[in-house]
Amino acid sequence: MEIKASYYFAKKLSDYLAEKCDTCGKDRISSVFSQLLNRKKILCSSCKITRHIINTVIQFLSLHLRISKERLLKLLEKPLYQRTIINLVKGISTFGVMKPQPTNVPVVIVWNFTNQCNLNCLHCHQDSGEMAHNYNELNTEQGFKVIDNMANAGISVLTFSGGEPLLRPDLFELAHYASSNDLLCTVATNGTLLTHKVVDKLTKAGIQRIEIGLDGIRPEIHDGFRNTPGAFEKTVEGIKICAENGNFQEIAVTATLNKLNVQEIPKIIEFAETLGATRFYLNRLIPAGRGARIFDMYDVTSQEKFEALKYLYEKLSKSITQGNGIKVYARGMTYYGRYSYTRSQGKIFTVGEALSGYDNLPEFDEFSNEFSKIVHRFASGFGGCTAGITYAGLTAQGDLQPCVPAPQTTGNLLKDDLENIWVNSRLLNHIRKRNKLKGHCGNCQFNFLCGGCRFTGFVGSGDWLGPDVSCPYNHHT
Repeated sequence: MEIKASYYFAKKLSDYLAEKCDTCGKDRISSVFSQLLNRKKILCSSCKITRHIINTVIQFLSLHLRISKERLLKLLEKPLYQRTIINLVKGISTFGVMKPQPTNVPVVIVWNFTNQCNLNCLHCHQDSGEMAHNYNELNTEQGFKVIDNMANAGISVLTFSGGEPLLRPDLFELAHYASSNDLLCTVATNGTLLTHKVVDKLTKAGIQRIEIGLDGIRPEIHDGFRNTPGAFEKTVEGIKICAENGNFQEIAVTATLNKLNVQEIPKIIEFAETLGATRFYLNRLIPAGRGARIFDMYDVTSQEKFEALKYLYEKLSKSITQGNGIKVYARGMTYYGRYSYTRSQGKIFTVGEALSGYDNLPEFDEFSNEFSKIVHRFASGFGGCTAGITYAGLTAQGDLQPCVPAPQTTGNLLKDDLENIWVNSRLLNHIRKRNKLKGHCGNCQFNFLCGGCRFTGFVGSGDWLGPDVSCPYNHHT
């Protein structure tokens, strides 16, 4: 009864905060939060009442999370956190209280900015390459319109991916426009085009985080998987330039786990750290695009996955206890959350593939401890696959997808309102029914942290709620 009452209260409060004020016509929470950024802003009489309500909620959260009210208020002054919290409140108002909790629009959108690429990687889930079709890709002016759509809807993070996004000369112009609209912008690149000049242009455009793919510590492994001789040397040089000359908040190195590199994942992570990387993501081989053609040949066994997860956990645990060192995460392997949770008895675990629930995890700004406490407290609301929950993919043509490799689209951001697509899409609302998961995912007690990769469930069964056939626990027990 107590839980139902708290859900009811959260929904009613969110409804009130998300409603437009009768006096000023703005949604109440946005109006009050904007005053945190501009103290000179005068609130209407109705929004002043809302401010008192929000102050009461902040006081409650302060006691509940053991974070000072002053620190919470300072946290809320950051545009990134404001946008995310407003998005969450509106999501509760729109969808009700759910686990995991969908936001009102995606928090993160990964934009496959172009299908063109200067490499021909064996595992590319976009089937990108030099000869990839680029017809109907959004031009610069259309890119501005799509960014307006996303920014006005209230997303927080925009990743320019591909293909190879650096092949488009308008990347810098569009990234600057997006960052000027308070979006945290990141670039995912193969690293071969990262010169001193390019890195300087990226930082001036407002790119705060960069992600670079490195699949081995030896040229024969990386170049073989990337299907391009000489790629390793250029990528390594690109990482070094980012670390030495860039002004990035985060430098992430990614590797795709496969038969060629499974034995040297620890060495790749150690090598990435010596190059200056601050974060590492271990990706799983995705059965899409060219990746589908090599999947049976290059995918690893369940035991090999466990060995990789073991190292990731031990490395993350060490970085936490020592207070420094590269942070390591897994993508496409939501069961990493389960593994780390059980190994640490609930102290250390990943949420949404990019956050930790450990109190003292030093992140990349002054609010790391406060933010990790929030993550830890509300982990069951945001664990597992984020497709259709807080994340979406966007094609080079502007079509919104549940996730980047998904074959289905839900609308086009050139002509359709993002919020309308996200809220009303039958496909996305189907994916959100995590209490209806099938097979071993439906029976698993760790749904709150894992729930399986929904795209893999779709590939294996034709249903986005199907079991994640890649789960090593399913094959191990």
